[in-house]
Formats: sequence, C-alpha cells, structure tokens
Amino acid sequence: MFSKIIGIDLGYGFVKAYDGQNEYIFPSTVGVGSDLRFKSLLINQRNPTDNLVITVDGKKYFVGELAKRQSQIVSRFLGKYRVEDINTKILFLAALGLFVKNDGQKFNVVTGLPVDYYQSYRDDLAELIQGTHNISFGYVNNEKEMTITVDRLQIIPQPFGTLYSQYLESDGSFRDEDAENLKIGIVDVGYKTSDFALAEGLEFVDKQSKSSEIALATANSLIAQSIQEKYKIEKENYELDEIIESGSLRVEGITNDISGFKEQAFKMVADKIATEVNSIWDKKEIDVIMLTGGGGKAIAEYFLAKFLQAVLVSNPQFANVRGYYNLASALYRSNFSGAQSKEDEE
Repeated sequence: MFSKIIGIDLGYGFVKAYDGQNEYIFPSTVGVGSDLRFKSLLINQRNPTDNLVITVDGKKYFVGELAKRQSQIVSRFLGKYRVEDINTKILFLAALGLFVKNDGQKFNVVTGLPVDYYQSYRDDLAELIQGTHNISFGYVNNEKEMTITVDRLQIIPQPFGTLYSQYLESDGSFRDEDAENLKIGIVDVGYKTSDFALAEGLEFVDKQSKSSEIALATANSLIAQSIQEKYKIEKENYELDEIIESGSLRVEGITNDISGFKEQAFKMVADKIATEVNSIWDKKEIDVIMLTGGGGKAIAEYFLAKFLQAVLVSNPQFANVRGYYNLASALYRSNFSGAQSKEDEE
C-alpha cells in the first residue's frame, strides 16, 4: 500500500500535522474518554479537530478541545521525559488518524524534538511510535477501528523544521542557493521550550545550539498569576489558551480586558530570550535570525526590535511542521536511506 508522507510537530501546547495539502492543529491535551449521554445536534458543524476520540491499548481518550470540554481528568504533559508519557503516543496517533483514508494506511513521517532532548530521547521516541498500531479513532459516537503503520521515520532537531520550510523544496533542492553561504540563527519559541539552533552552510552547529525552558508557558504562568491576584480565579494551563488569544476574561458575565497582563508577560519573556541569544551567539556574526513558533509570534513585537537582522517567519506556528513535510517529501520520494523503516531494521 502507498505510504502517505506526513510532517508532525508534537508541541507541548499544540499538535500540528501537514501532508502538503491539509493542515491540522489541536491542543496537546488528553482526557479520559467516556460515553456521552447526549451528542449535540450541531456537533457536525464544528471543526473536526474539536471532537477527537481515540482508543489506544483498550482505553478510550478524548483529545484536544473535546478533552478540555468533556473529560473529568485532563492533562497537558509538560515534563522533560515526555517520551515516557502515554499522552505522547495518543497525540501522535490522533494526528495520523486525521489523514487515514483506508484501513491499513502506512505513513512516512518526519518529526522533531527540542535541541537538548534530541540525542537522549530520539531512539525512545522512535521506539514508541514506529511500527503498526491497532486503534479506534474518529469523532464523538463515531469511531472506526483501524490499523495504521509508521513505516519510515526521521527525527530532527525541532527548529530545523523552520529552516527547511524557508529554504527547502519538496524535491530536496534549495530555493535560495545563497543560503549555503549564510550563518542563520533560528529562535523557536514553543509552549514549554524555546530552541536556539545555528545553521552554517545549512549544517546544524551543535556547539552553538541549545534549549531553554523560558517559553510561552512562562508568560502564561505570569498571566495566570495576575488573573488569580486580581480576580481570585485559578486557571489550569490548558484553560488559558483562549483567554490569552482573546485578551479577555469573563467573570460573572462581564468581559474584562487582560491585554495589559499579556503585554507585560510577553515583554518579559522576549527580554529573557534576547538575553539567551546574546549569551550563545555573537549577533554581529549572524546574517539572519529567524523567529518562529507560536510563542515567536506572541513575542515578536518586543523581540524583533532588539536585533537588526531578526525576522518573523511567515505562518510561524506552522513553520516547523511544513519544514518537516518538505524534508519528508525530499527523503522518502528519493528513497533516501537515512530514514529507516521497520522492514529495513528487520
């Protein structure tokens, strides 16, 4: 059977998946699934990612927005040892399930890990997700049993997805030949981690690349603290997404503006990330600093002014996953041997 090429960005805040045509995003939240007593008559008019249900290893889970709305127990894992958490497997398989057309669907995948986690957890992640999985997947009260296989898999340092989204064509050629002469710094601000990757001649420079835990979750924690102090309301991290996006909080039917909390928190995070950049790179030697990630978009107003050569990449929240797809397309369509399949290993 034909193997479908997919890029998956398994972020701490949101999962993103892309196959060259269709693009999906949903919160990285997982909850205990149950049989709902009533299914809204309007539920089919919603975005399909709002109602994801998956059964893995005999247990039912709600994923993304549905978990936030309906599960009694909800989690968004933010620990360092993520590959040891069952949520990682659930979220990854749910992302693949969105692209299944036929039972027995095979996938060739590129994904990423934070720079500092890459060497330690790459093999563990591959062992967790590569191979054949028997699941039930679908929407509320409409699951289908299916078998899916992750055949070929390549895992790369996370921020290099943005590099490949900007410079790599799906056939493996580079859009800008001059890029090979540039020293490019990538600042990827995610939910739990920020990654700093240096590319010289389009090669990953290990000694000047690192991860930091100053990221969007840092800003969210500051905002949650401000909300608690002013309104005496405690919010879980997964409950803050919509509040921060809208810049408002409803309390007893009244909409309250929290944009001041946002500005203060994002500026503080931007300042800290700029300090990190200056500590690992000599900015005078960098030709381009690419700011990327959902958190990159959030802090761009405050970060870009600190570096003359800094730019916010287009569609920053999806830049990594689009680069993963470009790399996957280049690798797998050319039968590149660096991405092993289970059959190769056997």
